[in-house]
Amino acid sequence: MTKTQKLLGRSALSTGVLSLVLATAPAFAQDNAADDSSVIVVTGSRIARPDLDQASPIAVVTSQAFELKGQTNVESVLNDMPQVMASTTGTSNNPGGGVATVDLRGLGTARTLVLVNGRRYVSFDVTQVVDLNTVPQALIERVDVVTGGRSAVYGSDAIAGVVNFILKRDFEGIELGVTQELSGRGDGSRFDVNGTIGANFADGRGNVTLSLDYYKRKPIFAAARSYTRNSFNDLNDGTFVPGGSGSIPEGRIRIPGLNTALGFGGTDIFFSPDGSPNQYDSSANAYNTNPVNYLQVPQERFLMSARAQYEVSSGFRPYMEAQFVNNRVDNLLAATPVSNSTPFGSGLNAGSLGPITLQTNSPFFSPTLQNALNALDTDGDGYITSPVYGFRTIGLGGRLQQDERNAYRMVIGADGDIGGGWSYDGYYMYSRTKNSQRQSGNIALTNFKNALQTAFQDPTTGAVSATPIAGLPGGGTLVCASADARAAGCVPANLFGVGNLSGPAAAYLGIGATNLEQYTTQVASIAVTNSELFDLGAGGVGVALGAEWRSERGSTTPDTFLASGNVGGFNPGAPTAGGYSVREFFGEVNIPLLADTFVKKFEVNGAARYTHYSNAPGNVFTWAAGAQLQVVDDLTFRGQYQRAIRGPSVSELFLGQTVSFDGQSDPCGDSGLSQVIIDRCVANGVPLNLVGDSSVNDSNTVNPPSFQSGNANLREEKSKTFTVGGVFTPTFLRGFSATVDYYSIKVTGFINPYGQGNIFAGCFDAGIQSFCDLISRNELGQVDRIVDQSQNSGGLKTSGLDVGLVYSTALPFAMFDNEPKLSFSFNGTRVFKYDFTPVVGVPIVNECAGKFGVACSTSVPSGQPIPKWKHAFRTTLAAGPVTTSLQWRYQSAVRDDDPATDYAAERIKAYSYFDFALSADVNDNLRFTGTVSNLFDKRPPFVISQQTGGNGEQSNTLPSTYDVLGRYFSISARLRF
Repeated sequence: MTKTQKLLGRSALSTGVLSLVLATAPAFAQDNAADDSSVIVVTGSRIARPDLDQASPIAVVTSQAFELKGQTNVESVLNDMPQVMASTTGTSNNPGGGVATVDLRGLGTARTLVLVNGRRYVSFDVTQVVDLNTVPQALIERVDVVTGGRSAVYGSDAIAGVVNFILKRDFEGIELGVTQELSGRGDGSRFDVNGTIGANFADGRGNVTLSLDYYKRKPIFAAARSYTRNSFNDLNDGTFVPGGSGSIPEGRIRIPGLNTALGFGGTDIFFSPDGSPNQYDSSANAYNTNPVNYLQVPQERFLMSARAQYEVSSGFRPYMEAQFVNNRVDNLLAATPVSNSTPFGSGLNAGSLGPITLQTNSPFFSPTLQNALNALDTDGDGYITSPVYGFRTIGLGGRLQQDERNAYRMVIGADGDIGGGWSYDGYYMYSRTKNSQRQSGNIALTNFKNALQTAFQDPTTGAVSATPIAGLPGGGTLVCASADARAAGCVPANLFGVGNLSGPAAAYLGIGATNLEQYTTQVASIAVTNSELFDLGAGGVGVALGAEWRSERGSTTPDTFLASGNVGGFNPGAPTAGGYSVREFFGEVNIPLLADTFVKKFEVNGAARYTHYSNAPGNVFTWAAGAQLQVVDDLTFRGQYQRAIRGPSVSELFLGQTVSFDGQSDPCGDSGLSQVIIDRCVANGVPLNLVGDSSVNDSNTVNPPSFQSGNANLREEKSKTFTVGGVFTPTFLRGFSATVDYYSIKVTGFINPYGQGNIFAGCFDAGIQSFCDLISRNELGQVDRIVDQSQNSGGLKTSGLDVGLVYSTALPFAMFDNEPKLSFSFNGTRVFKYDFTPVVGVPIVNECAGKFGVACSTSVPSGQPIPKWKHAFRTTLAAGPVTTSLQWRYQSAVRDDDPATDYAAERIKAYSYFDFALSADVNDNLRFTGTVSNLFDKRPPFVISQQTGGNGEQSNTLPSTYDVLGRYFSISARLRF
């Protein structure tokens, strides 16, 4: 152990570190420190300092926390932190993408800057977000989490704060680790094996470290859990019924007057295998999409990380870092649904698929149905239009998306001392991610329409007729009605009844699809620092100056089907391509003003950064100022004010038109509307006789698509962050510390699409015509398309209180011939406010603290609930070679955000999870650790997807916030040489 590491250990309690799991104090020591007075680099500042204090609170996750958690993916540990809101995890199947991300304060993953050893890392795609799967967990020494804006120190993206992974340095020896996890139901195996080898050379002036890691996670299907295997529909009256999707394997159609002609009630029919009609009832006949979907997505990952450094002289210490990650993840959804609401087309012509044309005398239909259809065929052309329908192409199997990402990162740099107390650190970083995303189970929508519109053909003459041809068996050969479609190989598709789709028809409908993604980041940075430029009598004044150049560039290249919008299954999207560059100059100063006078210590600090973007933001200036006041040895006060920014990402700037389904309900289908809203609905294209008719917004038949795209004119987001708090380390209670910090964050120019719910509210509640212009409807008054481009339109305000407590004491007896040590660590966050304004100037404010639901699912970037209180409390007993630990994870109850609608789940109760860990050192080289997560097998709350804007889709809960897998066991071994 280096002397600075000893300094860190001695100082941890005095600065409020939650030493075993979570902490609120600065962290890391430089490995090349020479003695106990050496300076330390603190995350959140570039100025090395002789202590571990700074004006902003820092939470620390130690390597022991990862060991005691027993789970082999990084996000599972970070998500235990109260400051972290749930985001994409291994249970994210729809949407998913095979990544794991971190979201501080619920401001969104794009507003949390992820660093490795203080430097930017690998973005997984054009969103410029880091996939935590690419961070080598075996090398993690600890994770420093700085909440609040840090743009003045680190640049863009640090509005919510910084998550800095500190990797091991100067590693010497060999370390092998293996972990096996298994659920309490015997499924969902997770296996990880890793090895690290390192060696010092040249009398300790150089070091080389290499780490390899292999991880494999097996899937769990929703059918494997009783609480997720069935779909439900919320009736919005406090009750729910079994249900699911109105796109069903039997096929469902709606033709005005057909149900009456057949003597049925209702509006829709579905088909028996013989083509005979049945009255459709959504509560009995909707398709259960759940069972074939993943609860835990399968993953296979190979990771290699290397580091080398060599001290040529005190003024020149070159270093190198390199990572390579191959990550393969599948997402599986139910078979492709096709309905009148299915998005179709691209560009200005994009909309919904719309009606289909059916042959009244089709042999796919029973004689009874043929007669009824012919009676409705008023023009006698042998065809009739179905404006509403829903099919499910189970004959093609499920929709499978396979992502294979290869990520590379290289850092080459040097640091050293240049005399007069000055030192430098300069480096160049290049990272690149390539993703091959392959999809199966999709269908070509033009083929779908062509295959459903059939006709009879005379095999001798080639004549084609909508009606049976006299004298020919069966009226002739059934073919596709379109001559062009026949020439292109069209095969009639019998989707009217389960099991009727032929192999050739399935081959004609089905297509594969491919997205090729790549993203590149380059950074060149140089910083010079002096920790003691001069002394005003209270300690050395620290200064840091530097410059940085950064380039961000990426693209998504879909195949022809995806780019043209001629695809059903996974959502289509046009190509995305673009980039920008940034030039920055920055500086920091730390000034001790008083020491050992009438106060123990008083110092101020400041940071500033000038940034020039090559795109719309142009010139940007950010700054920060803070102070610390240590009144006595026991009590320190601290505060910080920061102006931070986030430049728009490549995705937000250049996203090609794509599709989103927000699952929002069109208010024009609600009953009891005021005359004002009725008039606005009519003006928007709803026939007067259908205003207030549930057919306008029936979730079984209407799921309007939003067409979203980038906006090259976006400016930067701006934030103001204020934190103030204190650290209490009583000398009369050795081993105890407490930290309390208040935070307030305000973001303006928030970049986001408006969201369907806000567009509806802006149009029909507020009467804003520009919002109404974004909505297009079909002849039945149903929403056909919504245009929703990214804008600098929003504003967000959040505030709260972080509380950290730690206590450690030796027990007055012996265990295993050692003095046992009992430790308690507690970290909690109280959210006072989380208010999102979708459009500044429009009187819509979604207050989401302590809430979940339709409005908050679009206001909170992750779509997850914002509980008012979260905490993690760990108790650890260390006795010689044996350590036992129990963690309690708690989040308070949340309520639905829509008082006007009575959902089946108006309130989600408070949730507690308990995790147990036991580790034992067999000898100096071998350690075994066993853990149980969710010790009492707590089930998730029941929430139907339509209440959460689709964020709980196919799992009847919110799977990123609540545990959907149940109890998990883990056993690991670590061997050191």
